Amino acid sequence: MNQQRQPNEAPRVLVAQPDPQGGPDRLRGWALRHKIELDVRPGDHPDLPSNLDGYAGLIVLGGHMGDRDTAKYPWLQRLRELLHDARSRELPALGICLGAQLMASAFGGRVERGDLGFEAGVVMIRREEEAEFDPIFGRLPELMYSGAMHGDAITTLPKDAVLLATGEQYPHQAFRVGSCWGVQFHPEVSPAQYEKWVESLCAEDPANAESYRESIPEFQLLDDKIARGCAELAGNFFQLLGQHDIAKVGLPSRCRAPGPE
Repeated sequence: MNQQRQPNEAPRVLVAQPDPQGGPDRLRGWALRHKIELDVRPGDHPDLPSNLDGYAGLIVLGGHMGDRDTAKYPWLQRLRELLHDARSRELPALGICLGAQLMASAFGGRVERGDLGFEAGVVMIRREEEAEFDPIFGRLPELMYSGAMHGDAITTLPKDAVLLATGEQYPHQAFRVGSCWGVQFHPEVSPAQYEKWVESLCAEDPANAESYRESIPEFQLLDDKIARGCAELAGNFFQLLGQHDIAKVGLPSRCRAPGPE
């Protein structure tokens, strides 16, 4: 059972970080603004909690490894189990990039190598009609921008998932299963952190280094739009934590307009 949070105690969110280069970045400032405490733990660390006792929610960040790399990184299964725990307790969870892919596979979806190539740079996210009454995406603009960097893609959503947003290159950009949200893009990443990712990517794939580096100026140019939309997304998620008792966050399995059955 979850421990009850004291009335004046900030909601505490477990943040699982699979990759040393993939930290919370802008999420730290947005969490502080909403009076949310982030407990950031490396995904492979022995001290990573096995359940969400005492937490108001969960965030699983991105990483260089893939959903299909569990044999090499067996602790990825622990992250899937934490997502299952969040859903069973009806606690809000947010999976980002790799976190979204782990969420998809944990709940019965499929993740494969992206058949349209590596997606890096600024992506335009288009809200779906099903998102209109979603607690997070329903209040976002129809179009928003975010940084992205991934080679794998969610090719099949879980059967009970709601598709919330699509993109031009890959369609499954945001979805929800119960109280868990997954986003293929990186709402947390700043231009400075993105530039570091690009340099690491260029070292791994020098043949395409020029095209990767060309995405940096676009990110910097559009950063006001990127930050505005992504801050609203994060804020909507954090407000779910702040407005509900830690043990009583419950959301319908699908979004719908209020009214009679």
